[in-house]
Amino acid sequence: MVSDLVTDAKAISQQWLAELDLRRLITERLTNARMLDADFGVDVVAIGKAAREMSDVTDLALGTRVLRALVICDRESAEREPRAGPVVVGDHPVPGVGSLNAGRSLRAFLDIASGARCTLFLISGGASSLCALPEPPLDLVDLALVWDAALASGVDITTLNKVRAATSQIAGGRILRCVRTEESRSLIMVDNVLSGAEWVASGLTYDFSPDAGEAAKLVAKLNLGDVGLRDRLLRAASRRSVAMAAPIATVHENAVVAEPAMLMEHARGEARRRGYRVVEMGSDVHGDVRAVCDRWMEVIRSASDRREPLCVLGVGEVTVQVRGSGSGGRCQEFAWLMADPLANLGRMSAFVARASDGRDFLAGVSGAWVDESTKERAERVGIDWEQILRDHDSHRALEAVGQLLVGGHTGWNLCDVYVALVEGNSGAD
Repeated sequence: MVSDLVTDAKAISQQWLAELDLRRLITERLTNARMLDADFGVDVVAIGKAAREMSDVTDLALGTRVLRALVICDRESAEREPRAGPVVVGDHPVPGVGSLNAGRSLRAFLDIASGARCTLFLISGGASSLCALPEPPLDLVDLALVWDAALASGVDITTLNKVRAATSQIAGGRILRCVRTEESRSLIMVDNVLSGAEWVASGLTYDFSPDAGEAAKLVAKLNLGDVGLRDRLLRAASRRSVAMAAPIATVHENAVVAEPAMLMEHARGEARRRGYRVVEMGSDVHGDVRAVCDRWMEVIRSASDRREPLCVLGVGEVTVQVRGSGSGGRCQEFAWLMADPLANLGRMSAFVARASDGRDFLAGVSGAWVDESTKERAERVGIDWEQILRDHDSHRALEAVGQLLVGGHTGWNLCDVYVALVEGNSGAD
C-alpha cells in the first residue's frame, strides 16, 4: 500500500508542471528585448527537448513577423502533433545520424539569406546530442565513444559539454559565425546547475575557444584508454581553433527564459500547503550520487526532530559513474541509494526523484520513488540491494517492486526534482 507520504512526495515533485507558464516567460523576455513592438522580420531556430514548445509560443507572440523557422528536437517531440515548417529529428542521448543531419540543416538554414533582421535562437537541454557536427577527423563513432567515456569516468555535464564544444563545427559559439542577420538573440531554458546558461547545448551561442593546453586538460578528464581517440579529439580542437578566429558579424545577446530554481519555488509552496516544514538543499544539487545521498541523509537525520512532518527539497543533477551492465537513470539510481538509509531511519519516510523533461534516460520512465519499506519489499522478491548498485541496474529492481514513475514528454528541461518526506516526531517537545 502506498503511504500518504509517497502520495505527497509525488505531488510536490510535479506541482511546478501545473503552475509554470512557458508562454508568459517567453513573452516577458521578448518584451524585455523590445521585440514585440518592433516591425522587423525574425528567423527562428529552436533546438532541444523543449524546442517544439518554445517555438510554438514564439510563433504566437511574433505572428507573421516570423519569416522562417527551423525546429530540431527529439522523436517524441516531433511525433506529438503535426507542425507547419521544417522539423528535424536528432538522436538522444547519444548523437546519431539524425543528429548529424540536424547539424548540417542548421548550418544550411543560416546560410540562406532572408529578409529577417534578427535570428532568434530558442535553446533547451539535449541540444548537444540532438544537433551535432563534429570537427574532422572526428565522426559519429567517436562521439559515441566520448559519451561512453564520460559515463565511465563520471565527469560532470559541463566538462562533457566543453569537450564537445572544443571539437564542434557549431557549438561553443562557432555557429554565431554563420549568422547572416544584423542581430541575433538566444532565449535559453537552463538545465545545467553547475554553470548555468553558458553551457546549455554545449555553449551553442557563447564563445569558447580553448588553447591547445586547455583542450588537452579537458580531454584528459575523460580518462580515455583509446590513444587514437584522444589524438583525434586534440586534432579536431586544433582545427576548430583556426575557424574560431573568424569574426562574428551579428550583434548577439543571450538571455535566460527558465531555470531550475523555478522548480524549487513551486515545490516549496506545495509542500507548505500540505503542512510540511521545508528544508532546502538548493537548486544546484550536484556531485557523485553516493556523496549526495550521504549529505541528504545527514540533513534528514538532524532535521527530523520536531512534531511537524519534514520535507527536504532539492533540484539539480547528480552524477553516476556507470560501470555495471544494468539499466537505469540518474533519478532511479538516486532513489535506489536512498532506500537503504530510509529503511534504517526508524520513521515512516519517502523519497522521489523525477526528471523534469519526463525521461530519466529510459523512455517511459521519469524517475522513481522509495520509502522505508522498499528494501524489504525488494528482498522479498529476490532482489539484492547491493548487487543492484554494483550493476547499476536500478531500473530492473524498481520495476520489480512497482516503484517507477511513468514518464512522457513534458515540454520542459530544467534538471531533476528531489523530494524527501519524513513523518513528524510524536515524541518531540
